Amino acid sequence: MPKSKFLKFYNYLLNVSIVTRWFLFIVPVLALIWIPGILSLTVFPKTTIWDVRLLWWSVWLSVVWGGWWVSLAFSLVMPSILRLTIGIVAVGTRRYIDWMGVLSRYITLFAWTLTIWISWGPLIDNKQTDRASTKSIQASDTAARLLFAFVLCSAALLFEKFSIQWIAAKFHERSYAERIADQKFSVKSLVTLYRNSKDMQEQSDSLHDRQRGSVDIKRFFKKLKQGVRMAATTTTTALGNVASEIAGSSVLQPNSPQAMVKTALESANKSRLLARRLFYSFAKPDAKYLLVDDIASYFTSPEEASHVFSIFDKDMNGDISRDEIEMACLDIHREQLSLESSMQDLDSAVGRLDNILMSVYSVVALIIIAVALEAQLTTLVTGAGTLILGLSWLIGGSLQEVLTSIIFLFVKHPFDVGDRVYINKENYTVKEIRLLSTVFIDSNNTFVQAPNTVLNTMFIQNIRRSPQMSETFAFDVSYATTFEDLEKLRDKMLAFVKAERRDYQPAFDVVVKDFPDQERLTLSADIKYKSNWQQGALRAIRRNKWICALKTALAELEIYGPAGNPGASPPPTRYTKVPYEEIKAQERQEAERVSKFPGNSSSGWQLSDKNAVIVDESSNIFGETDELYMTGPMKLEIGSGKLRRRSLSPSMPLSAAASSLADDIELSRRH
Repeated sequence: MPKSKFLKFYNYLLNVSIVTRWFLFIVPVLALIWIPGILSLTVFPKTTIWDVRLLWWSVWLSVVWGGWWVSLAFSLVMPSILRLTIGIVAVGTRRYIDWMGVLSRYITLFAWTLTIWISWGPLIDNKQTDRASTKSIQASDTAARLLFAFVLCSAALLFEKFSIQWIAAKFHERSYAERIADQKFSVKSLVTLYRNSKDMQEQSDSLHDRQRGSVDIKRFFKKLKQGVRMAATTTTTALGNVASEIAGSSVLQPNSPQAMVKTALESANKSRLLARRLFYSFAKPDAKYLLVDDIASYFTSPEEASHVFSIFDKDMNGDISRDEIEMACLDIHREQLSLESSMQDLDSAVGRLDNILMSVYSVVALIIIAVALEAQLTTLVTGAGTLILGLSWLIGGSLQEVLTSIIFLFVKHPFDVGDRVYINKENYTVKEIRLLSTVFIDSNNTFVQAPNTVLNTMFIQNIRRSPQMSETFAFDVSYATTFEDLEKLRDKMLAFVKAERRDYQPAFDVVVKDFPDQERLTLSADIKYKSNWQQGALRAIRRNKWICALKTALAELEIYGPAGNPGASPPPTRYTKVPYEEIKAQERQEAERVSKFPGNSSSGWQLSDKNAVIVDESSNIFGETDELYMTGPMKLEIGSGKLRRRSLSPSMPLSAAASSLADDIELSRRH
C-alpha cells in the first residue's frame, strides 16, 4: 500500500482521539445513507418503498446507524457519571455501577434495538401515503412486530448476562471477598517489611536484591489472569481483577518491593528465603525471637503493628521465631495459589453455566421471533412441548445433574482448591473444581475424580476452614494404677504442653473411659493442637511429639499397661503338689494384705481441668477459647463511665462473682 499523504492523514485522524476515530466511522456511512434521501428531494420525489418516500427511509436509517453509536457512548459514559454522582451519595450502588461497565455491550444492544423500534412508528409507519396498499401496511406491521421481538430478545439477553453477573458477584462476595482482603493485607505487610529490610549478603539463605534481574511480572499476571478472560464479560470484575485486588496496584515496576514480594510468593523456596531475610533484618543480634517492638516503628500505629505481628504469631505468645515466619510466609504462598486456582476453576464453571443459559436463551429467542411473525402460539407451544417431552428421557438425567452441580458449587460450596477434606473417612486434597465433577488427590498421591452429584449427598469435613483442632488418643493401663499416679501424669503432660505452647493448647485432661472386666483401665486424652490439620506433615510431627512425651511420662511414673512392666524379669515357674485352689486363695489374701486399693479422695480426683465443662471445644462456637483458658477470669467493674478489669479470687464462687458484677452494674445505673 503506497504511503501517500492522504493515508498518513487518515491514520493520524484514526489514532489521534476517539472523537476523530468515531467521526471517520460515522460520517462516511451517513453520507451513503443520505444518497436516497437526496434523490428523493431532487430527481425522484414520488419514489416509495412500502408507500414511504425515500427521504423518510434515509432519516430512519440515519437513526439506526447513529443510534448504535449514541447507545455505545451512553453505555461507556454513564458508569463514570453515576460513579461521581450517585456512587458518592449511595456507596452501596457502586458495585452495580461497575456492572454497567462489564455489561456495556449488552446495554448498548438493548438501547439500540429499543431506539430502532421506537423510531419505526413515527418515521416509517406513520409516513405511509393515504393510498398505501394492504400489502405495504401488512409488511410495515410485520416489521414493527419483528423489531419489538428484537427488543424483547435483547432484553432477555441483558437479563441473562445480568443474572450471571449477579451469581458470580454474590458467590465471590460470600466465598472470596474476606480471603482476598486478608491476603491483600498480608502481602501489603510483607511489602512494608521488605522495603525496610536489609540485604544480608553474608547470609546465604536469605533473599538478596541481586535477584531482581530475574523478576518476570508479566508472567505472574498472565498466570494470575489465565482463564478469567474467557468469561470476563459475564463474570464479576472482582473475578477478573484478582491481581490488582491482591497486589493493591494495577502496574508494578520489576525492581519495586511489591514486585519482589509477589515474585517471591510464587515459589515455596523463595518464600522461605523472604522469611529469613525479614527475620535476619529485624531480629536483634543473637536473638532467637522477634518481638512486636522490633517492627513497630515501620508502621503508622501500634494497632497496625500488632495486627501485622499476629500474622506471624499464630500461637499468640508474644514472640515469633524464624520457623514461625517461614510457616507464615508459606501459608501466604499457599493461600495465593489456592485463590488463583479456585477462582480460575470457578470462573470456568461460571462460563459453562453461561453457555447453558445461552442455549436456553436461544430457544426463548426463537419462540419470541416466531410469535412476532404471527405463528400460532398454541401450535408452537404444543410442538415445542412434544419435542421436549420426547427428548426428556435422553436429557432429563443430564439436566438434573447440571442443576444439582450448580447448587452444590455456587450455593453449598463446601471446599476450594487446595483444601484438605475428609470424605468417608478418607483424606483428600482438592486439586480442581469443575462444573460436573471435582478432582482430588488422595493420601497416595493418586488423582481421584468424583461427580458433584455424588459429593452432594456426602458428609464433607473441610479441614482448612476448621479452627484449632484436636484428636482423642486412647490407651490402656494396669487396673492397679492409682489415681494419684494419674494426677501426676496429668501434671507432667500439662507442663509439657505449656512448654510446647507453640504447638499445643495448654490443656491436658485424663478421661477414664472404661475398665472392662476389671482387667485394665481404658483412658483417653485429647491432643489439642494450636492449628487445624491443613498441613498434614506438621500435624504428624506434633502428634508424634505428644505421643513420645506421653510414653516418657508413663515410664517415669512407672505406669504400665495391663501386662505389667515390660522390662521386668519373668517370674520363676513354680511347681507344687498342694491343691491349686488353696494356693490361689493364699495368693489372693497376700495381695489384699500387701496392697490395698486406694479409696476416694476427700476432694475428688483431679484428672481434668477445673473448667473442663466450660472449656468444651465441641461446644465452642463463639470463639471464646482464649478467654476461657485464662488463668483466672477477669471481672469488669463499671464506674464513672469506664471499664476496669480485676482478677476474681480463685476462691470466689461463680455465683458470688455474678452477684458482685450485677451489683456493680446496678450501682453504675443509679449513678
